[in-house]
Amino acid sequence: MLVVVLLAAAVLSKEYRKSKSTTSKSKSLQKPQKSLSLNKDRKFGTWTPESFQLPVPEPFPNWDIKSTSPLPYRAFKHKYNITMGIRNMDWNSWFELDNEWTKFHEEKLKRVKQYDKKLHETGVEAVDAAYELLDEMRNYLPARYPTLFQKTNLGVKNLETGEDHKFRGSYRVYKGPGSEGEDPMLIAAKMVQDDLAVMMESDNGEYILKAGAVILPGFWKLEDKYNQTLENIHTHGDVPKFKEKLQSPMEKFFIRLTCDKAVVRNNYFLQTDEELGWSSSIGDEFGEKVGWYTADEANDISKIHLRSERQSLRRLPKSGAIVFTVRTYFIPISKLVEEPYIPRRLLNGIQSWEEDVQEYRGYTKFKDILLPYLEQKAEAQEKLGYLPEKETNAFPF
Repeated sequence: MLVVVLLAAAVLSKEYRKSKSTTSKSKSLQKPQKSLSLNKDRKFGTWTPESFQLPVPEPFPNWDIKSTSPLPYRAFKHKYNITMGIRNMDWNSWFELDNEWTKFHEEKLKRVKQYDKKLHETGVEAVDAAYELLDEMRNYLPARYPTLFQKTNLGVKNLETGEDHKFRGSYRVYKGPGSEGEDPMLIAAKMVQDDLAVMMESDNGEYILKAGAVILPGFWKLEDKYNQTLENIHTHGDVPKFKEKLQSPMEKFFIRLTCDKAVVRNNYFLQTDEELGWSSSIGDEFGEKVGWYTADEANDISKIHLRSERQSLRRLPKSGAIVFTVRTYFIPISKLVEEPYIPRRLLNGIQSWEEDVQEYRGYTKFKDILLPYLEQKAEAQEKLGYLPEKETNAFPF
């Protein structure tokens, strides 16, 4: 039985890589314009609107809301390294939707009904950028997923739910917190499986989170990051080696990012419960004590999940704001370990974590149950010939 599952997983992974390769080589996707040099020597906090246009994506081949499976991101290596880990983004894949769209959408609606403004906010300074984001999504989503979205004069209609998102013309009324009209960031989040954030540049070159819809975050809260600089977001979050390895290259990257360049990166965490929206293992979402230090040690392998994020970054041409998208992929470890080579790779990766990474990722809360389990599954695969030296490097899959 294990052999059959492993073969099936290998075929699926190969097909996904082939599909993405075909998409990236498509002739129907227009080549993005080069970004104008209008802002090359700009002063911090200023931006001259550019004429760059988002390349119109080709329709996702045979996309179906019930049968298109999530991409099998397995964004871990045998050795863990702290880097920005960015790659160029294929413009076709700005937003990745699949047969879990309905599940994500329903969970978002439930959490917004329960927590509302704690999960989304658009500051006055970011209103124009948030509406610009919606305009970009209006051009992208119906072209990429024509069976799910329809472009209208006033916005985007969802053909599955009947939701008619109106945000143009007389419907563009939101002016900031407390004003009439629906928060544009919330509208954006209702259309995709991602959470979204907008970063604005200050007059000293710092990037500040000025808008967001962070509805399915797992481990962090918008209210803790809103109006915070890029530096504070990471230092207050105790991101390992941020100042030593990440701060300087990250800040330079944000300042230099042009409209015609978009990037993606992937990360991963282990979660000891089954909740997509918020990991209750680390405490009450809006309680005073939140963190791995409050969590009980895991004792049920069926509840441990790999939580992987696929993040994208791009600059909007009119406002100059940077849009950050976070798409979560969530899979039980008990299912994950049936894939070829994965148990050993994940085990090696976890065992290579340094002490600060272990603390950040809650290592002590799951190591006693997870590591022996991964070792057992890895040994079973290796007896069948799935040895690490035979594995093809297909990161982030």
